[in-house]
Amino acid sequence: MGNKKKWQFCHGYVILQIEGVYPERLVSLLEAQTVPLWDVHRPRPGALVCTLPARDFPRLRSLNRRCRCRVHILKKGGWRFRLRRLWHRRVLVLGMAVLLLVTHWASRRVWFVEVQGCERMDEAVLLEALREQGICQGRNLKKLPLSDLADFVAARYEELAFVELHVDGVFLRIRAREALAEGERLDQNVPCDLVSTREGVITKVSAYGGRAQVKAGDKVKKGQLLIAGRVTARDGSMTYTTHAYGEVLAAVLYKAQVEAPKTQVEWAETGEESPCAALYLGKWKLLERACPFEDGTLAEETRELSLSPWPIRVCRGTWREKVKAERTLTEAERKEAALFEAERMALLQVPRTAKVIMIDRYTVEKGGKLYGVCTVTTEENIGYTKEIT
Repeated sequence: MGNKKKWQFCHGYVILQIEGVYPERLVSLLEAQTVPLWDVHRPRPGALVCTLPARDFPRLRSLNRRCRCRVHILKKGGWRFRLRRLWHRRVLVLGMAVLLLVTHWASRRVWFVEVQGCERMDEAVLLEALREQGICQGRNLKKLPLSDLADFVAARYEELAFVELHVDGVFLRIRAREALAEGERLDQNVPCDLVSTREGVITKVSAYGGRAQVKAGDKVKKGQLLIAGRVTARDGSMTYTTHAYGEVLAAVLYKAQVEAPKTQVEWAETGEESPCAALYLGKWKLLERACPFEDGTLAEETRELSLSPWPIRVCRGTWREKVKAERTLTEAERKEAALFEAERMALLQVPRTAKVIMIDRYTVEKGGKLYGVCTVTTEENIGYTKEIT
């Protein structure tokens, strides 16, 4: 009965009070017509109170002609009547709909930014670098490659060793790990692990403290343990923590893919010319004939007139009008432009301290489009210390 009441609440219901000599006859006729009734009770002699669906209420009028009872509506309930009341308050409904849409739109974007780990480096510099990559307040970041963008920003500054971005609802949490300054050493009494800052293939492992967990030739992922600071004795008698440090070199691959442009905008002279002249007295400009064109180049000829004690300088030349013209590139020019841009984007991701081993450039076609692809292989130290808590 409970589920039935919930279903009737969605369609709407009516609570009636039936008064007459024999109100039971009307109730019996309703049940004979398979009209569902519930909560039927007698508040006083000669009266019955019952609840029936709103869609069956019109059938009550024809059945009541046989019984001659008085029917009073005590209450109308359910979504059917609530929505009907809201229909007369359209401004309120429209405002609620707009509020829901704005709330849904705002909940999918980042509005608050928290930065952790920036001590020597200014937070504003880090935020500006992220803003250049499209990471800012009011932006939907769920479809952006946050891990790749964080590595790209960390590679631009020598002060940063590691940057991690994490979206938590409307909060963007930025955790930065600053690189050690030259000559700076960590407290050797602090137990810590050495973990990987990025994905790569190990080429050399030199563990000066702790126990190495990888060897040359192993492929590691970002955040993977390289040198453990929690060490178990070889006989298994005890486990202790120490300060793990060392040098872990790995071959890291950076890749960039750029679509080849079909046209290129270049400056071209139209052939229109106009004379140009300017008069200077020392460093001050006295007279000048401005360029009559929107864009132009100046073929300038300078003539010095020395009238002591004030140097007078007269500049004469010709303004040549030039405009931007779009030129269709050939197949070879398209490939060269795409490869050049792809190599530039790939090298921007490489940290300054990394050693470039190999650069590979090639073109591919996908979906009828031409792309330039560049892969840069480097050898770099990928370990950073993480305190054991």
